[in-house]
Amino acid sequence: MFLFLIIILVLLIGYQIYEFVTRIPRLPIVGSYWYLLWYNYEFPFKAMTYYTNKLKSKVLTCYFGGFMTVIVNDYNSIKEVLINNDFNGRLSTVDVVLARAFGQSLGIFFTEGSYWQEQRRFILRHMRDFGFGRRHEKIEADTMEEIAILIDMLKKGPINDTEKSFLKNGSARFPDVLYPHVANAIWNIMFGERFDRSEYYKLKYLCESAMMFQRAADTTGGAIFQFWFLKYFGNMFGYKNMMIGNYRMVDFIKAHLEKRKHSNYDDDNGLVDRYLKVLKGDMKKKSFSEKQLIMSLVDFMFPAISALPSAVVHAIKLVMHHPKVMKNVQKEIDRVIGTERLVTWEDRKSLPYIEATIRESLRYVTLTPFGVFHKTTKETTLSGFHLAKDTIVVTNLSGLNTDVDLWGDPDNFRPERFLNENGQLCKDFTFPFGFGHRVCAGETYARYNMFQIFATLMQNFNFSFIEGEPNSLEDIMSGLIITPKETWIRVEPRYT
Repeated sequence: MFLFLIIILVLLIGYQIYEFVTRIPRLPIVGSYWYLLWYNYEFPFKAMTYYTNKLKSKVLTCYFGGFMTVIVNDYNSIKEVLINNDFNGRLSTVDVVLARAFGQSLGIFFTEGSYWQEQRRFILRHMRDFGFGRRHEKIEADTMEEIAILIDMLKKGPINDTEKSFLKNGSARFPDVLYPHVANAIWNIMFGERFDRSEYYKLKYLCESAMMFQRAADTTGGAIFQFWFLKYFGNMFGYKNMMIGNYRMVDFIKAHLEKRKHSNYDDDNGLVDRYLKVLKGDMKKKSFSEKQLIMSLVDFMFPAISALPSAVVHAIKLVMHHPKVMKNVQKEIDRVIGTERLVTWEDRKSLPYIEATIRESLRYVTLTPFGVFHKTTKETTLSGFHLAKDTIVVTNLSGLNTDVDLWGDPDNFRPERFLNENGQLCKDFTFPFGFGHRVCAGETYARYNMFQIFATLMQNFNFSFIEGEPNSLEDIMSGLIITPKETWIRVEPRYT
């Protein structure tokens, strides 16, 4: 009996030691968040590399405030989370999440369960009819018109005060100069209309609002996600800016929605028309409402008008810092496309080096270092660990993208890693848009648009840094995503 008790004691001690070496230290009330901030206050996600090496584990546990959290840091564990439906939950009841959606659980981004499934299914089905994630002749033609306007602005300069704020003397302010294009593209799918060039100031305002929302917290969600009462400290923890940015987008959409509600319901020009027909019809569905429509539009728009231009600017700066890569990019465009026409979506499959360069830029600068938080919907297991229901699970995409075991030389910017010996694209081990049922609904749309903007800019211009501007690759800003600091870049036409 005594021997049995000794064995049990040894096992318990061993278990506690095991728990210690796989768990980030925890302080009362604040949990482990303080340790991440202590390591890197501006970019707390960077602490994960330190702890995975120190604790010698790719799966770590910690506490964000009172939330038990598991952080996975390697390809196999991250993929397991993304493809397993047990991890499809979201932090839908956090105070700040409810506050941004009229005090309710609305939208697509932070909802879960059957409500989320019904809304996502309806919205995606109808958005695809208007070119979201599917080839669409009209949308592609409209996008080409917007690209042509962007090229014209960069070559000929501004024509009004709004454009003078991001164009001057052969230089452009990035990402601001990209705002009208990316905003008009997604607005066209939602409302079936575009803003005229004279109204680009409205689109600039919408994109700046999305940026304010994105930059208000950090990649962990910030302290405001963990402790609801911090909202009473104004903007000390980002709450004020998060709400201002969010409700600027809400009010912008509401104003245009009011106009559309009183128009001809026989119109069928975009997602909004389809959704309003459901609200007007006799067979109303439980999860459908005007507020739900507004928040769904916000959730689809704010990544498109903030993350997409940010990703393009990251890519431009990276090739500027690696002129050999820029030369290879332009050489491929000149050989395949030439100068007689602009790059189209159809050209994507014929320009593998450019696609590899974009993939490498998404790896090198991880837009969403911690992805979007997942939550277990029931008791489950992960890499042999037992997880209780409602456990937060974080996919450390930054850790994945800098994993020496996977990439060998992750600190080097090398597009060739995404090409095989024949110069064709090979398997992509990154998850910039997630994977599985919770994959970003706009992945295909974003990839095509990022390709076209980046390739067309490389086709038509040479870029050079302006002294005194934030030119370094370290000139980035923390937030829910990693965004580049606004910077002026000299833009010189390659040909006339």
